[in-house]
Amino acid sequence: MTRSALLWAALNMHFAASPGRRQQLLPRDGRGGAEDWPTVLEPLTSELHPGWQEAARDELDRARRHGTSILTLEDERYPPLLRVSADPPLVLYVWGELRPEDVLAVSVVGSRRATVHGLRVARRLGRDLAASGFTVVSGLARGIDAAGHAGALEAGGRTLAVLGSGLDRVYPVEHRRLAESIARSGAVLTEFPFGAAPLKRHFPERNRLIASLSWATVVVEAARDSGSLITADLAADEGRAVFAVPGGLDEPNAEGTNALLREGGLVCRGALDVIEDLAPQIVEAARSTAAARPPEAAPPGCGPAAVAGLSADERRVLERVPRTRAIGIERLGQACGLEPGALLATLLELELRGLVRQLPGRRFVSAACKF
Repeated sequence: MTRSALLWAALNMHFAASPGRRQQLLPRDGRGGAEDWPTVLEPLTSELHPGWQEAARDELDRARRHGTSILTLEDERYPPLLRVSADPPLVLYVWGELRPEDVLAVSVVGSRRATVHGLRVARRLGRDLAASGFTVVSGLARGIDAAGHAGALEAGGRTLAVLGSGLDRVYPVEHRRLAESIARSGAVLTEFPFGAAPLKRHFPERNRLIASLSWATVVVEAARDSGSLITADLAADEGRAVFAVPGGLDEPNAEGTNALLREGGLVCRGALDVIEDLAPQIVEAARSTAAARPPEAAPPGCGPAAVAGLSADERRVLERVPRTRAIGIERLGQACGLEPGALLATLLELELRGLVRQLPGRRFVSAACKF
Protein backbone atom coordinates (compact mmCIF):
# COMPACT_ATOMS: atom_id res chain seq x y z
CA MET A 1 0.00 0.00 0.00
CA THR A 2 1.34 3.40 -0.94
CA ARG A 3 1.70 6.22 1.55
CA SER A 4 -0.74 8.22 -0.56
CA ALA A 5 -3.46 5.55 -0.23
CA LEU A 6 -2.89 5.32 3.52
CA LEU A 7 -3.01 9.09 3.89
CA TRP A 8 -6.29 9.44 2.00
CA ALA A 9 -7.91 6.69 4.12
CA ALA A 10 -6.57 8.10 7.40
CA LEU A 11 -7.68 11.65 6.67
CA ASN A 12 -11.13 10.48 5.60
CA MET A 13 -11.57 8.49 8.82
CA HIS A 14 -10.38 11.45 10.84
CA PHE A 15 -12.64 14.02 9.19
CA ALA A 16 -15.71 11.72 9.07
CA ALA A 17 -16.45 12.78 12.63
CA SER A 18 -15.81 16.49 11.97
CA PRO A 19 -16.89 17.55 8.46
CA GLY A 20 -16.65 21.21 9.47
CA ARG A 21 -12.94 20.77 10.17
CA ARG A 22 -12.50 19.12 6.76
CA GLN A 23 -14.16 22.06 5.05
CA GLN A 24 -11.99 24.49 7.00
CA LEU A 25 -8.68 22.86 6.11
CA LEU A 26 -9.18 21.75 2.51
CA PRO A 27 -9.19 24.05 -0.54
CA ARG A 28 -12.64 24.98 -1.85
CA ASP A 29 -11.74 26.12 -5.38
CA GLY A 30 -12.34 22.96 -7.38
CA ARG A 31 -9.56 21.06 -5.60
CA GLY A 32 -6.87 21.47 -8.24
CA GLY A 33 -5.15 18.71 -10.20
CA ALA A 34 -3.79 15.41 -8.94
CA GLU A 35 -0.26 16.82 -8.83
CA ASP A 36 -1.40 19.34 -6.19
CA TRP A 37 -2.73 16.81 -3.70
CA PRO A 38 0.51 15.71 -2.00
CA THR A 39 1.23 19.37 -1.27
CA VAL A 40 -2.27 19.83 0.16
CA LEU A 41 -2.53 16.62 2.19
CA GLU A 42 0.93 16.05 3.65
CA PRO A 43 0.77 18.97 6.14
CA LEU A 44 -2.52 17.54 7.46
CA THR A 45 -0.71 14.56 9.01
CA SER A 46 -0.25 16.82 12.05
CA GLU A 47 -4.02 16.37 12.62
CA LEU A 48 -3.69 12.58 12.86
CA HIS A 49 -2.90 10.38 15.85
CA PRO A 50 0.48 8.58 15.95
CA GLY A 51 -0.91 5.20 14.82
CA TRP A 52 -2.69 6.53 11.77
CA GLN A 53 -0.81 4.41 9.24
CA GLU A 54 -1.75 1.14 10.94
CA ALA A 55 -5.38 2.22 11.29
CA ALA A 56 -5.49 3.18 7.61
CA ARG A 57 -3.90 -0.13 6.60
CA ASP A 58 -6.59 -2.01 8.56
CA GLU A 59 -9.30 0.05 6.85
CA LEU A 60 -7.97 -0.69 3.37
CA ASP A 61 -7.77 -4.40 4.25
CA ARG A 62 -11.42 -4.37 5.34
CA ALA A 63 -12.39 -2.75 2.05
CA ARG A 64 -10.51 -5.38 0.10
CA ARG A 65 -12.17 -8.23 2.03
CA HIS A 66 -15.58 -6.66 1.46
CA GLY A 67 -14.98 -6.37 -2.30
CA THR A 68 -15.13 -2.59 -2.11
CA SER A 69 -13.31 -0.12 -4.34
CA ILE A 70 -12.03 3.10 -2.82
CA LEU A 71 -11.91 6.22 -4.98
CA THR A 72 -10.12 9.39 -3.90
CA LEU A 73 -10.30 12.91 -5.25
CA GLU A 74 -7.15 12.31 -7.28
CA ASP A 75 -8.66 9.21 -8.95
CA GLU A 76 -9.78 9.81 -12.54
CA ARG A 77 -12.79 7.51 -11.91
CA TYR A 78 -14.12 9.80 -9.17
CA PRO A 79 -17.64 11.01 -10.18
CA PRO A 80 -17.16 14.29 -12.06
CA LEU A 81 -20.30 16.04 -10.76
CA LEU A 82 -19.29 15.19 -7.21
CA ARG A 83 -15.72 16.37 -7.78
CA VAL A 84 -16.83 19.89 -8.75
CA SER A 85 -19.29 20.22 -5.86
CA ALA A 86 -18.68 22.59 -2.96
CA ASP A 87 -17.73 19.85 -0.50
CA PRO A 88 -16.72 16.56 -2.17
CA PRO A 89 -15.74 13.69 0.11
CA LEU A 90 -12.04 12.82 0.27
CA VAL A 91 -12.85 9.16 -0.25
CA LEU A 92 -15.76 7.33 -1.83
CA TYR A 93 -16.32 3.68 -0.95
CA VAL A 94 -17.90 1.82 -3.88
CA TRP A 95 -19.68 -1.53 -3.54
CA GLY A 96 -20.49 -2.47 -7.12
CA GLU A 97 -19.31 -0.47 -10.11
CA LEU A 98 -19.39 3.16 -11.13
CA ARG A 99 -19.50 3.71 -14.90
CA PRO A 100 -18.94 6.81 -17.03
CA GLU A 101 -22.65 6.92 -17.93
CA ASP A 102 -23.52 7.40 -14.25
CA VAL A 103 -22.78 11.08 -14.79
CA LEU A 104 -26.27 11.11 -16.37
CA ALA A 105 -27.94 10.92 -12.99
CA VAL A 106 -31.21 12.12 -11.46
CA SER A 107 -32.02 11.77 -7.76
CA VAL A 108 -35.43 10.55 -6.58
CA VAL A 109 -36.00 11.21 -2.86
CA GLY A 110 -38.84 11.66 -0.41
CA SER A 111 -40.61 10.56 2.70
CA ARG A 112 -39.87 7.34 4.55
CA ARG A 113 -43.55 7.20 5.56
CA ALA A 114 -44.80 7.40 2.01
CA THR A 115 -48.37 7.03 0.87
CA VAL A 116 -49.38 4.33 -1.60
CA HIS A 117 -49.71 7.02 -4.27
CA GLY A 118 -46.22 8.34 -3.49
CA LEU A 119 -44.68 4.87 -3.71
CA ARG A 120 -46.37 4.31 -7.05
CA VAL A 121 -45.15 7.67 -8.41
CA ALA A 122 -41.57 7.10 -7.19
CA ARG A 123 -41.45 3.63 -8.67
CA ARG A 124 -42.74 4.87 -12.02
CA LEU A 125 -40.25 7.75 -11.99
CA GLY A 126 -37.37 5.39 -11.27
CA ARG A 127 -38.49 3.03 -14.01
CA ASP A 128 -39.08 5.71 -16.65
CA LEU A 129 -35.88 7.64 -15.92
CA ALA A 130 -33.82 4.44 -16.06
CA ALA A 131 -35.52 3.36 -19.29
CA SER A 132 -34.59 6.79 -20.73
CA GLY A 133 -30.89 6.22 -20.00
CA PHE A 134 -30.55 8.01 -16.66
CA THR A 135 -28.98 6.59 -13.52
CA VAL A 136 -31.34 6.89 -10.55
CA VAL A 137 -29.71 8.06 -7.30
CA SER A 138 -31.30 7.76 -3.87
CA GLY A 139 -30.56 6.91 -0.24
CA LEU A 140 -31.84 3.32 0.25
CA ALA A 141 -34.26 4.56 2.93
CA ARG A 142 -37.71 3.13 3.48
CA GLY A 143 -40.52 4.57 1.40
CA ILE A 144 -39.79 6.78 -1.60
CA ASP A 145 -36.06 5.96 -1.81
CA ALA A 146 -36.61 2.21 -2.01
CA ALA A 147 -39.41 2.64 -4.55
CA GLY A 148 -37.18 4.75 -6.82
CA HIS A 149 -34.40 2.16 -6.67
CA ALA A 150 -36.88 -0.66 -7.35
CA GLY A 151 -38.29 1.11 -10.41
CA ALA A 152 -34.82 1.55 -11.90
CA LEU A 153 -34.03 -2.13 -11.32
CA GLU A 154 -37.32 -3.16 -12.94
CA ALA A 155 -36.35 -1.21 -16.07
CA GLY A 156 -32.99 -2.98 -16.25
CA GLY A 157 -31.28 0.36 -15.66
CA ARG A 158 -28.66 1.64 -13.26
CA THR A 159 -29.16 2.98 -9.78
CA LEU A 160 -26.85 4.29 -7.05
CA ALA A 161 -27.64 4.09 -3.33
CA VAL A 162 -25.84 6.45 -0.96
CA LEU A 163 -25.55 5.40 2.69
CA GLY A 164 -25.19 7.38 5.88
CA SER A 165 -23.12 4.58 7.40
CA GLY A 166 -20.28 2.23 6.57
CA LEU A 167 -20.86 -0.36 3.86
CA ASP A 168 -20.86 -3.09 6.51
CA ARG A 169 -23.73 -1.34 8.33
CA VAL A 170 -26.42 -1.21 5.63
CA TYR A 171 -29.39 0.74 6.95
CA PRO A 172 -32.20 -0.02 7.23
CA VAL A 173 -31.18 -3.63 7.82
CA GLU A 174 -34.23 -4.98 6.01
CA HIS A 175 -32.93 -3.38 2.79
CA ARG A 176 -29.81 -5.55 2.71
CA ARG A 177 -31.18 -7.64 -0.16
CA LEU A 178 -32.14 -4.48 -2.05
CA ALA A 179 -28.60 -3.17 -1.54
CA GLU A 180 -27.21 -6.41 -2.99
CA SER A 181 -29.43 -6.02 -6.06
CA ILE A 182 -28.28 -2.41 -6.48
CA ALA A 183 -24.62 -3.43 -6.20
CA ARG A 184 -25.18 -5.85 -9.10
CA SER A 185 -26.84 -3.18 -11.28
CA GLY A 186 -25.02 -0.05 -10.16
CA ALA A 187 -23.32 0.75 -6.88
CA VAL A 188 -23.83 1.34 -3.18
CA LEU A 189 -21.74 4.34 -2.07
CA THR A 190 -20.64 5.98 1.14
CA GLU A 191 -17.98 8.35 2.43
CA PHE A 192 -18.13 6.78 5.89
CA PRO A 193 -15.52 4.21 6.95
CA PHE A 194 -16.28 0.62 7.83
CA GLY A 195 -17.97 0.27 11.19
CA ALA A 196 -19.59 3.72 11.04
CA ALA A 197 -23.12 3.50 12.45
CA PRO A 198 -26.14 5.16 10.78
CA LEU A 199 -26.10 8.13 13.16
CA LYS A 200 -28.63 10.94 12.74
CA ARG A 201 -25.88 13.49 12.00
CA HIS A 202 -24.61 11.35 9.11
CA PHE A 203 -27.74 11.75 7.00
CA PRO A 204 -27.37 15.42 6.03
CA GLU A 205 -23.87 14.44 4.86
CA ARG A 206 -25.35 11.57 2.86
CA ASN A 207 -27.94 13.96 1.39
CA ARG A 208 -25.17 16.26 0.17
CA LEU A 209 -23.73 13.38 -1.89
CA ILE A 210 -27.13 12.47 -3.33
CA ALA A 211 -27.66 16.07 -4.46
CA SER A 212 -24.13 16.48 -5.81
CA LEU A 213 -24.11 13.26 -7.85
CA SER A 214 -27.10 14.36 -9.94
CA TRP A 215 -28.11 16.92 -12.54
CA ALA A 216 -31.55 17.11 -10.94
CA THR A 217 -33.28 16.12 -7.72
CA VAL A 218 -36.95 15.11 -7.64
CA VAL A 219 -38.78 15.21 -4.30
CA VAL A 220 -41.80 12.92 -4.54
CA GLU A 221 -43.34 13.34 -1.08
CA ALA A 222 -42.10 15.37 1.88
CA ALA A 223 -43.60 16.56 5.13
CA ARG A 224 -42.69 20.02 6.36
CA ASP A 225 -39.61 18.76 8.28
CA SER A 226 -38.55 16.00 5.87
CA GLY A 227 -34.85 15.33 5.37
CA SER A 228 -35.46 15.21 1.63
CA LEU A 229 -35.94 18.99 1.75
CA ILE A 230 -32.31 19.21 2.90
CA THR A 231 -31.36 17.32 -0.25
CA ALA A 232 -33.39 19.75 -2.35
CA ASP A 233 -31.71 22.77 -0.70
CA LEU A 234 -28.26 21.26 -1.25
CA ALA A 235 -29.07 20.58 -4.90
CA ALA A 236 -30.20 24.18 -5.36
CA ASP A 237 -26.99 25.41 -3.70
CA GLU A 238 -25.02 23.41 -6.29
CA GLY A 239 -26.99 24.99 -9.12
CA ARG A 240 -28.77 21.72 -9.95
CA ALA A 241 -32.44 21.54 -10.94
CA VAL A 242 -34.97 20.83 -8.16
CA PHE A 243 -38.34 19.25 -8.96
CA ALA A 244 -41.29 18.44 -6.72
CA VAL A 245 -44.35 16.30 -7.26
CA PRO A 246 -47.43 18.36 -6.30
CA GLY A 247 -49.81 16.92 -3.74
CA GLY A 248 -53.19 17.52 -2.16
CA LEU A 249 -53.66 20.52 0.11
CA ASP A 250 -54.79 18.32 3.00
CA GLU A 251 -52.01 15.72 2.59
CA PRO A 252 -49.27 16.09 5.28
CA ASN A 253 -46.73 14.42 2.99
CA ALA A 254 -47.32 17.15 0.42
CA GLU A 255 -46.60 20.12 2.70
CA GLY A 256 -42.89 20.05 1.88
CA THR A 257 -43.26 19.44 -1.84
CA ASN A 258 -45.93 22.10 -2.25
CA ALA A 259 -43.70 24.54 -0.35
CA LEU A 260 -40.85 23.75 -2.75
CA LEU A 261 -43.10 24.57 -5.69
CA ARG A 262 -44.17 27.83 -4.08
CA GLU A 263 -40.49 28.73 -3.61
CA GLY A 264 -39.69 28.19 -7.28
CA GLY A 265 -39.18 24.45 -7.64
CA LEU A 266 -40.08 22.85 -10.96
CA VAL A 267 -43.26 20.80 -11.29
CA CYS A 268 -42.78 17.08 -11.85
CA ARG A 269 -45.77 15.12 -13.09
CA GLY A 270 -43.57 12.35 -14.44
CA ALA A 271 -40.16 11.58 -15.91
CA LEU A 272 -40.92 13.54 -19.08
CA ASP A 273 -41.13 16.80 -17.11
CA VAL A 274 -37.61 16.19 -15.78
CA ILE A 275 -36.19 15.18 -19.13
CA GLU A 276 -37.68 18.18 -20.94
CA ASP A 277 -36.11 20.63 -18.48
CA LEU A 278 -32.57 19.20 -18.63
CA ALA A 279 -30.03 20.50 -21.13
CA PRO A 280 -30.45 18.94 -24.61
CA GLN A 281 -26.92 17.53 -24.61
CA ILE A 282 -27.60 15.66 -21.35
CA VAL A 283 -30.84 14.22 -22.72
CA GLU A 284 -29.18 13.20 -25.99
CA ALA A 285 -26.36 11.43 -24.11
CA ALA A 286 -28.95 9.59 -22.01
CA ARG A 287 -30.82 8.49 -25.14
CA SER A 288 -27.59 7.13 -26.58
CA THR A 289 -26.93 5.25 -23.33
CA ALA A 290 -30.42 3.73 -23.36
CA ALA A 291 -30.08 2.72 -27.02
CA ALA A 292 -26.74 1.02 -26.38
CA ARG A 293 -28.09 -1.19 -23.61
CA PRO A 294 -28.93 -4.83 -24.39
CA PRO A 295 -32.64 -5.63 -24.61
CA GLU A 296 -34.24 -5.78 -21.18
CA ALA A 297 -34.29 -9.28 -19.81
CA ALA A 298 -37.66 -10.79 -19.11
CA PRO A 299 -38.63 -10.62 -15.46
CA PRO A 300 -37.74 -13.74 -13.43
CA GLY A 301 -41.38 -14.74 -13.29
CA CYS A 302 -42.46 -18.06 -11.87
CA GLY A 303 -39.72 -20.38 -13.04
CA PRO A 304 -37.75 -22.57 -10.63
CA ALA A 305 -34.86 -20.10 -10.66
CA ALA A 306 -37.10 -17.39 -9.24
CA VAL A 307 -38.09 -19.51 -6.24
CA ALA A 308 -34.66 -21.00 -5.67
CA GLY A 309 -32.69 -19.36 -2.93
CA LEU A 310 -35.63 -17.74 -1.16
CA SER A 311 -35.08 -17.00 2.51
CA ALA A 312 -37.35 -18.51 5.13
CA ASP A 313 -39.23 -15.20 5.51
CA GLU A 314 -39.62 -14.81 1.73
CA ARG A 315 -40.98 -18.33 1.38
CA ARG A 316 -43.34 -17.81 4.33
CA VAL A 317 -44.73 -14.61 2.81
CA LEU A 318 -45.02 -16.10 -0.68
CA GLU A 319 -46.95 -19.07 0.68
CA ARG A 320 -49.51 -16.70 2.23
CA VAL A 321 -50.07 -14.37 -0.74
CA PRO A 322 -53.23 -15.54 -2.55
CA ARG A 323 -53.10 -16.41 -6.22
CA THR A 324 -56.52 -14.96 -7.04
CA ARG A 325 -57.85 -12.36 -4.58
CA ALA A 326 -55.35 -9.78 -3.35
CA ILE A 327 -54.53 -9.50 0.35
CA GLY A 328 -53.98 -6.29 2.30
CA ILE A 329 -50.65 -5.69 3.97
CA GLU A 330 -52.13 -5.67 7.48
CA ARG A 331 -53.73 -9.10 7.10
CA LEU A 332 -50.61 -10.44 5.42
CA GLY A 333 -48.46 -9.22 8.30
CA GLN A 334 -50.73 -10.95 10.81
CA ALA A 335 -50.65 -14.18 8.81
CA CYS A 336 -46.86 -14.15 8.52
CA GLY A 337 -46.02 -12.85 11.97
CA LEU A 338 -43.56 -10.31 10.58
CA GLU A 339 -42.96 -6.73 11.70
CA PRO A 340 -44.08 -4.10 9.13
CA GLY A 341 -40.53 -3.11 8.13
CA ALA A 342 -39.39 -6.70 7.59
CA LEU A 343 -42.61 -7.51 5.70
CA LEU A 344 -42.24 -4.56 3.31
CA ALA A 345 -38.61 -5.44 2.63
CA THR A 346 -39.57 -9.06 1.93
CA LEU A 347 -42.40 -8.04 -0.41
CA LEU A 348 -40.03 -5.72 -2.26
CA GLU A 349 -37.60 -8.58 -2.83
CA LEU A 350 -40.42 -10.84 -4.05
CA GLU A 351 -41.60 -8.09 -6.43
CA LEU A 352 -38.08 -7.73 -7.84
CA ARG A 353 -38.05 -11.48 -8.45
CA GLY A 354 -41.40 -11.25 -10.25
CA LEU A 355 -43.15 -13.48 -7.72
CA VAL A 356 -45.77 -11.05 -6.39
CA ARG A 357 -47.46 -7.94 -7.72
CA GLN A 358 -48.62 -4.89 -5.77
CA LEU A 359 -52.08 -3.54 -6.49
CA PRO A 360 -53.61 -0.19 -5.46
CA GLY A 361 -54.42 0.08 -1.77
CA ARG A 362 -51.25 -1.73 -0.62
CA ARG A 363 -52.71 -5.08 -1.62
CA PHE A 364 -50.65 -7.94 -3.02
CA VAL A 365 -51.33 -10.92 -5.24
CA SER A 366 -49.15 -13.85 -6.22
CA ALA A 367 -47.88 -14.39 -9.74
CA ALA A 368 -49.39 -17.88 -9.42
CA CYS A 369 -46.10 -19.73 -9.04
CA LYS A 370 -45.99 -23.36 -8.01
CA PHE A 371 -43.49 -23.99 -5.25
